[in-house]
Amino acid sequence: MKGETPLSAVRGQDRAIARLREILSGGLRSGAILLWGPEGVGKQTATLALARQILCSGPGDTAPCGHCFSCRTALSNHPDFHVLEPGETQSIGIDSVRELLRQTLEAPLVSPVRIALLDEVHRLTPEASNSLLKSLEEPSENLLFFLLSPSPDRLLPTLLSRLLKVRFSPLSDGDLTAIVRECRPGSPPEELEKAVTLSGGSAGRLLTLVDSPLSDPLSRVATFLGALGPRGRIDFAAVAEAFPVLAEKEGFDIFLDAFERLLLSAERVAGGLSPLPEWRESALPALYAHEGPDFLRGSLHDKIGEMRRISVHNINRGLALEQFLGWIGEIFSPKGSDK
Repeated sequence: MKGETPLSAVRGQDRAIARLREILSGGLRSGAILLWGPEGVGKQTATLALARQILCSGPGDTAPCGHCFSCRTALSNHPDFHVLEPGETQSIGIDSVRELLRQTLEAPLVSPVRIALLDEVHRLTPEASNSLLKSLEEPSENLLFFLLSPSPDRLLPTLLSRLLKVRFSPLSDGDLTAIVRECRPGSPPEELEKAVTLSGGSAGRLLTLVDSPLSDPLSRVATFLGALGPRGRIDFAAVAEAFPVLAEKEGFDIFLDAFERLLLSAERVAGGLSPLPEWRESALPALYAHEGPDFLRGSLHDKIGEMRRISVHNINRGLALEQFLGWIGEIFSPKGSDK
């Protein structure tokens, strides 16, 4: 679990924060709120800051007062604050959910409410989801659930219908630049600009790129995507060169973001406009604009969404990249071009 940051320090999520304040201002003391949106955009940071306010037992509107027991106790040690995270496992099973629910059966010990934070709830097994759903259908008094996920479409529809939903959006380039200058003030401006471009709106991914930059990641993406020539000819040597970096999680996510922007660049070229800045020196936007029919480019946008879900679930990314080569091949193959 991350360290604590004041709610006022959460950047670029004014609408989400306002919605959360609106939900909680009515005196909500039981139920479940889903914070959803891309990884690394402030969902957990906002939840921890809200938990600090809600758990405060100080007078009036002073929360967090900074003086009561709750405010002086780290959330990780707070008796009324409980966290369930998947850790290194692929899923969250029913035993973990049952244990969390057991811990929250009693009335709050020192605060007005108990809070349960469930991170990455898209990893709940069906049995665990149903166990949590039963608890939400028969809510305990003074028990608030905060559920976090980048992929709410993976939740059971019955569970999703029980949640108040608050969307967290990708961060703007301005917010990302401010974050990285504040957190990594000594980084070279040209490296920061490149990292912002490849971050996909995620502050978490941005800081990872700054701290451990991939070897020219956009070049690796261009190498991989350019390995598929007109009429379906594949340069397997180029694929092999780029493959290892892009099959890792960070490289895989950069690949998806960069490919999405390449498709947008191709659409711009098809409409007589220039590509997006990072693709202006590449021949790929024109290739994708003129070789690929519009409806197949649209289908690739759908495939990107499917690949993002694969990434969230830690499924074999190398295999996904191999399949993706085949999907891209449909655009450039003679059969695809004749459709």
